[in-house]
Amino acid sequence: MNKKGPSIPASGVSGRQQSVSLAHAYLVLTAFFLASNHVIGRGVHDVIPPVGLNFWRWVVGALILLPWVLKDGSPARIFRGNMSTYIWLGGFVTLSTMLVLIALRTTTAINVSVISVFQPILTVIIAGTFLGERLRTTQLIGIFAACTGVAVMLFRGSWSAVLELEFNSGDLLTLLAVCGFSAYAINVSRIPAGLSALESLFGIIVIGCIILLPFYLVEAIWFMAMPMDMETLWVVLVLALTVSILGMLMWNQGNRTVGPSRAAVFLNLIPVFAAVLASGFLGEQVYWFHWIGAGFIGLGIWMVVRVGRVVKQMGDGYGK
Repeated sequence: MNKKGPSIPASGVSGRQQSVSLAHAYLVLTAFFLASNHVIGRGVHDVIPPVGLNFWRWVVGALILLPWVLKDGSPARIFRGNMSTYIWLGGFVTLSTMLVLIALRTTTAINVSVISVFQPILTVIIAGTFLGERLRTTQLIGIFAACTGVAVMLFRGSWSAVLELEFNSGDLLTLLAVCGFSAYAINVSRIPAGLSALESLFGIIVIGCIILLPFYLVEAIWFMAMPMDMETLWVVLVLALTVSILGMLMWNQGNRTVGPSRAAVFLNLIPVFAAVLASGFLGEQVYWFHWIGAGFIGLGIWMVVRVGRVVKQMGDGYGK
């Protein structure tokens, strides 16, 4: 006779499946918002300084969140007992975005994208080492397939492009940024449970802005001041809404629901969305290697998501 484990109501399993599916949707939208950030940044890199753009998009993001935070009382309660968490998370995410924008001044977008492919792999390694998070073999193959798809797109399906790739000092900044993004991902679980998503994000952004302030002042005084015109205002406002607020809220929620290793593979969608957006708004052409790369990325994400769902369902139906 087979010994069955404790059963769980179908409604409970269905609720968890819906939560995971919603998290996957959040992660797809996060990749879309980050891709739009790259396209917008590409269009203004010669008129808006990188640190200033990074600093003000976070500041405006905090100002947008402030009315919702004030409705429940003084913002001081958000930081009480949680300061060290916000210092780590705020520092990781704001400094990493700053490093990427600075790196794009001295290296190519292709180099930045190539190095960024290592983020899902690095996140899996860090999460496995420090959080004990493990993936099935099929899921690891899925991450490799997604990274392969990114490589096909970046190198335009040509081995000669791989051989011609050159690296410079800006690539080191990108590698440091990737490490910072991965560190942020595995520390999202440290966000205080007693606060709402808006409140915790407000705390992360405020501390991040304080950390960024010295770098912004150095750039503004000795290198390039932030232009104050309508174009800059609109760019900062759009990035604050789409990346600093919506993108971060969705990334945090998706990360906490499915785990950093599974969430990281969705970042490989960024070059897919970037190619589509660049085609529509910048007049860049979409080639055959974009479609092949997108196919590999889609296959890889499906393998990670599908196996994770099957494993979760087995865990819900049987005792440990």
